Amino acid sequence: MSIGDAIKHELDTEDAIDDNPLNVGEKVQKDAEQRSAISAQVVYEAIRQEGQDELKRPSSALFWSGLAAGLSMGFSLVAEALINHSLPNASWTPLISKLGYSVGYVCA
Repeated sequence: MSIGDAIKHELDTEDAIDDNPLNVGEKVQKDAEQRSAISAQVVYEAIRQEGQDELKRPSSALFWSGLAAGLSMGFSLVAEALINHSLPNASWTPLISKLGYSVGYVCA
C-alpha cells in the first residue's frame, strides 16, 4: 500500500463517524434530536421564584446561613495562611498552600 493510499484510507475512516456510539434506543435518539433550550425568561422566572422562597425563610435562618458561609470562607483563608507559613520558602510552596482553600468546602 502506498503512502497516498494509506492517507486516503485514513481520511475515509475519519469521515465514517458512528451516529450511535453509546447504542442508545431509537426513542432516546429522537428525543435528543428534538431537544430545545429553555428560554431566558423561564430561567429568570425559576431563579426569581427560588429567591422569593429563600426570602420567606425566617430572618434567623438567613442569619445562620450567612454566618456559616462567612465562617467557611474564613476557614479557607486561615488554612491557606497556616499551610503557607509552615512550609519552607520554595518554588512549590504556593502550589501546596493553595490546598488550604478547600478546607472551607470541607467545613460546609
